[in-house]
Formats: sequence, C-alpha cells, structure tokens
Amino acid sequence: MDIHKTISTIRPGQENSIEEANCQCELGREKLLTAPPYTRGCFIQGDEAKSRYSTAPCARDFEQFKCPISHTLVTFKSPMHPNEVFSKVFPTNTPIKFVKRKLSKLLSVSNSNLLLTKNRTALKETTLLSDMKADALGNLVIDVYTKDSEEFSLSSIPKESYVHELLHSIMPKKRTLPFIAIKFRIRSQNCTFTRSYHSIIKIHEIKKNLAGLFQVDHDNLVLLRGESTLKDRMALLDLDYNKYGIAEVELLTKDNKKLNLDKLYKEMPNNDVLAVTVPFGSTLKQINVEIFSEPIKKPFLGGYKNVHTGVIYHHAYTQTPQKPEKVPPENKNCRDTQTTEEREKIIDTNYNRSTQMTNDQVYIPNVTDKIITPKRYETYDEMLMRLNHNHYATVIQRAFRHHQFRQKVYNWLQECKERIKKMNEEERQEREAMERRLRKDLITKTYPKTREDFDQLYAMVDRWKHAEIARISRLHSKGPKIAEFSLLLDKEVELLRCIESYRVKVREDNRKIREKKFLEEISKPVAWFGRDGKLITMETVEIQKARKLKELYNSFIREDMDTNERIELLVDMKFALQEFPHHLSEEIITLLDRECDLLVRRCNDHQLEFLRRRVAACVLQFIKTSELNSGVTKCKDIRDFQKMENGRLYLCEMCHQVKLHTEFLLNTKMSGFLVCMSCSWKDVSERCWIDMTPYRFILRAVQRDERRRKCWSSLAFVLQEKDIFFIVEKLWHSHSAISECADMTELRLCRWHVDEDWSPWNCFLVTVQEMKAHLKLEDPEGVYDEELVCKVQNKHKLARANFEQLISINKRFTESGDWHAIRAPAVAHVDAVDRITNVLE
Repeated sequence: MDIHKTISTIRPGQENSIEEANCQCELGREKLLTAPPYTRGCFIQGDEAKSRYSTAPCARDFEQFKCPISHTLVTFKSPMHPNEVFSKVFPTNTPIKFVKRKLSKLLSVSNSNLLLTKNRTALKETTLLSDMKADALGNLVIDVYTKDSEEFSLSSIPKESYVHELLHSIMPKKRTLPFIAIKFRIRSQNCTFTRSYHSIIKIHEIKKNLAGLFQVDHDNLVLLRGESTLKDRMALLDLDYNKYGIAEVELLTKDNKKLNLDKLYKEMPNNDVLAVTVPFGSTLKQINVEIFSEPIKKPFLGGYKNVHTGVIYHHAYTQTPQKPEKVPPENKNCRDTQTTEEREKIIDTNYNRSTQMTNDQVYIPNVTDKIITPKRYETYDEMLMRLNHNHYATVIQRAFRHHQFRQKVYNWLQECKERIKKMNEEERQEREAMERRLRKDLITKTYPKTREDFDQLYAMVDRWKHAEIARISRLHSKGPKIAEFSLLLDKEVELLRCIESYRVKVREDNRKIREKKFLEEISKPVAWFGRDGKLITMETVEIQKARKLKELYNSFIREDMDTNERIELLVDMKFALQEFPHHLSEEIITLLDRECDLLVRRCNDHQLEFLRRRVAACVLQFIKTSELNSGVTKCKDIRDFQKMENGRLYLCEMCHQVKLHTEFLLNTKMSGFLVCMSCSWKDVSERCWIDMTPYRFILRAVQRDERRRKCWSSLAFVLQEKDIFFIVEKLWHSHSAISECADMTELRLCRWHVDEDWSPWNCFLVTVQEMKAHLKLEDPEGVYDEELVCKVQNKHKLARANFEQLISINKRFTESGDWHAIRAPAVAHVDAVDRITNVLE
C-alpha cells in the first residue's frame, strides 16, 4: 500500500476553508445542549462538482452544517414603554426588511418611519435573522423606535401563539383547489345545506353572501369550525378541507334568530356531498358523490277551488314518471299506421278426441292390465296391529342409543389419548426448557460478557464466602478459625482478581469491536433504490478518504510486519502528519519517533506493546477529529447530534453528563433519573452483587402469561427486575406460600384472582405444578385454609404500601383510558404472543 498516496488524500489543501460553527439546539425550550463543532469540508470547484453531485441524493452534503432550528422567536421591546413586549416567530432566513414591513403593518406605522436596533446599533435591511447573535435559547430581542417620535403601542397587537405559528409554517401544504364545497350545518334548526365558493374568497365575503340570501345583517352571522370561530380575514384555503375539497362549517346567529330557509330555496333541497367507501379490487376506495334534487315536472291535470277559503287544489300525479314511448308521436300519425289490408283464408285446425276402448283407429294393449280381487274390510285398529309400528320404533331407538354410546366412548378415548399425549409433550418441553436454561447459565458463568453476567459471578463468590464463614464458625475454635478466615480471604481475593482481569479483557475486546464498527460505518458507501427497484451505491470523496484512513489504521495495528517495514511505515506517517499543525499530530509524531528509536535499539514486540497501543489510540482520535480528517465523520456526527436532539435527555448527578433515558436504570420506586448505568457500576454504594437471573426469568414468565391473556394494560410490563426481587425476597421470603419450596428455578408468580390483571397486590408465589392447579380455581378464598388466605392478604397489603406510587399511576391510566393510546398495534400484539410450548423458556 502506498502510504504517501494514502496520507496525501487527507491533507488539507490551501484552497480549503475551515470554519467552525457552534450549533445550539433548543430541546423542549427547557434544556440547552451545545453541539460539537462542525467543519465545512473542502469545496470542489468547476465542472467536476456539477458532474459529481448533479444526480443521486447524497446524504454527505458539502454544505456547511447549520442549526436544525428553522424558525426564531423575535421579541420586540420599546425603550419608551418598558412594560410593553410583543413576540413573533420568523424563519431564520428572513431579512430585517421583511420583519420591519410586518411590524409596521401590525403597529399601523409607516415603514420608512420605523427603526429597529439591537444593542444601540441600527440593523441593516439586508441582515438575516440567522446572522444575528441570539441568546442561549436561540431567541432574539430587538428594540423598536420611530424616527419622528411617533407614538405606538406594542400591547395593542393581538397576542398569537408562536408555537402554533411555527407548526403551521412547517406543515405540508395542501393541494390547492379552485372551488371548495362548504356544508353549512344549522344546529338549532337541525338542517344542512351545501354551497360552493371559490377557494380564494374570504370569510366575511361568505357572510355577506349568506346575509343577502337570508335577508339578515352579515355582522349577526357567526361561522364555527369545531369550537373556534372563523376570522373574517381568513381565506377558504386556510380551512382544513379534505382531499375532495369539502369542509363542514356550523352557522349560528348572535341573537339566536332563526333563518328563513325558504328564501334560500323554494323548498328544502337534497343537495349534499357525501364520501362513499366502495370496494375496489382488494382495497377500499373513497369516492366523492354529489346528490342533486331534480324532481320531474308534473303535468297539470285540472283541479277545483274552495269557494269559502279560496284555496285551489290540483289533481295529484304519480311520482314515478312514465316510460318514454319507443315510437315518437309524429310517427303514429302516418298513412300506413291508420290503414290496414284484410284478407280472407279458410284453415282447418286440429282437435283431440278421446276413447275408452279399442276401435279401428286406436289400439290399446292389455299386457300390463291387472285383475284386482276385493278382500275383507280391515279396520284402523286392525291395521295398526298388523303394521306394529311401536315394535319397530323401539328397535330403531335402541340401536340408535347404542350407536350414540359407542360414539361417546370413542370420543372420550380419543380425548384421553390426546390429553395424555399433550401432557407428555408438555413434560418434554419443560424438561428441554430447563436443560436449555441450565446450559445458558453455565455458558454465561463460564464466558461472561455483560454486566449482568459479571454480577452473577460476583454473587456466586459472595454466596460461597458466606457459606464458608458459616462452616468455619461452626466447626473450628478461636485459633484455627483465624487461620481458616485468613485462607478464605486469600481465596476470595484471588477469585475477585481473576474475575476482574477477565472483565478488563472483555472490555478491551468490546472496545476493539466498537473501533472496527466505527471505521466500517464511516467507510460504508451511500445506497438507495432507483426507479427500477435496483440498489444503487455511491462513494463520495469523503468515503474514499475514510476507506484509506481505515486501511492506514489497519496496517498500523498489524503485528506480522518485520522491523524494516515497520520503520518505513512510521517514517512515512511522520512526514505525512507534519502537514497538520495540531497538538494531536505533534503528539503522534513524538510517539512515532520514540517507537523508531526503540526499534533501532532492537526492542521486541512485547516491550513495545503499550507504546503501540497509545499510538493506535492517538491515530484513532486523529481519525475522529473533524478538524483533521477532511470531514469524513461529518455525517456520522450529524446523525449522532440528531439522535441526541430527538431523544429525551437527562443529567447524571454523578458524572454530570447529559445522556439519553435508555442509559439510566429504571424501577417503579424512582422519582427521577439520577445516576446512569456506568456510574452505578462504578459506585460501590449503588452496586449490589445480586444474581438477577432467576428474577428476570420470573418476570418474563409473568409477561408471557399476560400477553397470552391479551392483558396489555397489566403492570407486569412496567415492573423491572429489582421490583420482582423485592416482591420475591422481601414480601414472600423466597419460598412457596403452599409447600415452602425455596428452589428459585421452580418458583413462579401467578395471579391470586385469575379473572383480574396481574399486579404486586394480586400475585401468588408458588411452584410450577402448584401454579397449574391454582389457575383452575375460580374462588381461591373458598378453597384454601383461612390461615393461608390471611397470610396472602397481608402480603398484598404490604405490596400496596410499598408500591403506592404505582397504584396511583395505574389508577390514572386506567380511568382516563390512556393505556389505549400507548399500547402496541394489533400486528405487534400477534407477534408478541408466545406459543404455549415456550412457557418455561
């Protein structure tokens, strides 16, 4: 690998301009985070930049990274009236000229007479809000004057919600429609009518139009949208209409006067616009349907008049119009239609004749004839006695009952076989699950990787120490006891030293994995899917430089190089780093000179191990520094910053660092995020060597059972491992309430009342077999002994006293229905349900 070529790609050119922009982000308007400085990368001039960046949406833009806040809150103050303040939200790229023009309209002051200053300096009209120095929260304060001392009042401007204005400015624009149909609903008269207006028309123009139709004053009309009144200067485009251009508005009058709808139409129309959902293939499609009232024109059929009242009555006409005639009336008056030709013709029609005997024309065969002889008359009772229906019915019923009994016995036998097979299968699965659990525990104890695994080892050492102390105290006297305690202390120290050395080794391996992952991430090409669905990848200049830096770092940490190659590599790196005037590069050059001197003095690799580790760490820090790596980590820093911005951040009181909420330990008794996980591991007072594996297993078993019962609002999904440890250890004393079994691998926390959700005050610590029998009980108080029931009730009272905060939270969420707002979607519910075969896993 050409080291000169590799290092030269990351040298800063003379034409590169390096600037630092400190970005301050407002998180929730409450906390301030100062982001790390971002640098502007080298710009590529000419046609090369156009050809390289004209296509493909590249996430690694060369533009300077700006603050993610797109709007700024500007507060206007008047030194002549210190108590008057007005605040308004503007985009950060707004010039002072437009701010001045907007403020002059609100104050009703001439634009040329208005003067805006900041820190007693007049602001230029071409100055942008983003170029002005803001406070810690990103807000601006501007003083307002008038050139001829004209009086104005900032308090006369109506207050507006800057948050609503900010959200309204960044909301996606709706599709502009030429006309919008408005459905007016009159609640007091229980009627609705629809009218169509141009989309740019104002609300006050609509009021004038309706006032002209109803013959009322337009100031007496009020239009409501939901619970808010529509302003007169608002346009129809600002309404929240649907994609079909339909908006619903409620029409009221200030004096509750009824509107005469007869003046709007001669009769109540049925005109309306409906959204109808119809099946369209495998999906549903919503179609806009407009209903028109077009009654038929009924003909006049005459009538009569009441001479006393003068009322004229017309004869009614059917509502269904007559079908149009196939032949038009003008074709019915022709000569061919009114005249016809007649012809006379004699015809002979066929007719049937019947006979009862054979004659010359008809032959009737007698082969099938029967001769019937009359018998003795038989009465009804004699016929019943001869047929004997009761006997045959009894035989049929007996055979059918026998068949039913055989079917029941066969079904019982099959059900018994299925139940035995299911029980054997459950026993096999329980045995395999227990074997897998023990195997997993053995692997975690032999090869620990996480903090929980090392806590398990420390807990094993602690249990062994207490057992040895009890044994020594029971078997030995004063002198031998001291010697045994001394040997026990040496053994304990040796065990802890071995565990700690292995933990340091695991931490070092994890650090190397993180470094490798970091280098892979910054050298990964940008990828997206094209229009044809194919995957497209692009390697920018930064990605190519990052890949070369990765190759340089990998070549430096190689251990299979001879002395000459190593010295040549170190010299090349030294001359390449001299181009960077930075204290980090100077430190790396000093360490490289030291390693070269030691290699010349023939020091072996073991003696240079720590020096090479230090150099490798400095080189990695060089790659991570955005001022020296030509912007190869710019996009990663932006992603990390956005992740911190979008997440909920809290301050650790021990290390005084702002971290995400996922880096803090959780339990139901906590009132806030105080100490992070790293500090709790370092602090001896916070760290407790307790094996949480069995309690974690009990918690997961409870959660699986609640998911299987579709109880998504159960408190089992809120509790943590420490809470289960408190319930099992402190409340139930780590043994079964029925059999006093203390084996943690056999204990389970099931429901006390099966028909209620699981909670700390509705749980029962028993073994697996006892749990299976208990879940079949509907009323446990009527089955168990009174002493056991009283004992369980006392445990539940203690649980309510210790989890009082959890009770109030559960009551608030359950009564308000907020559980339905935070529950997972139905698809996640299906995936979250475990099979019955995984009960003990």
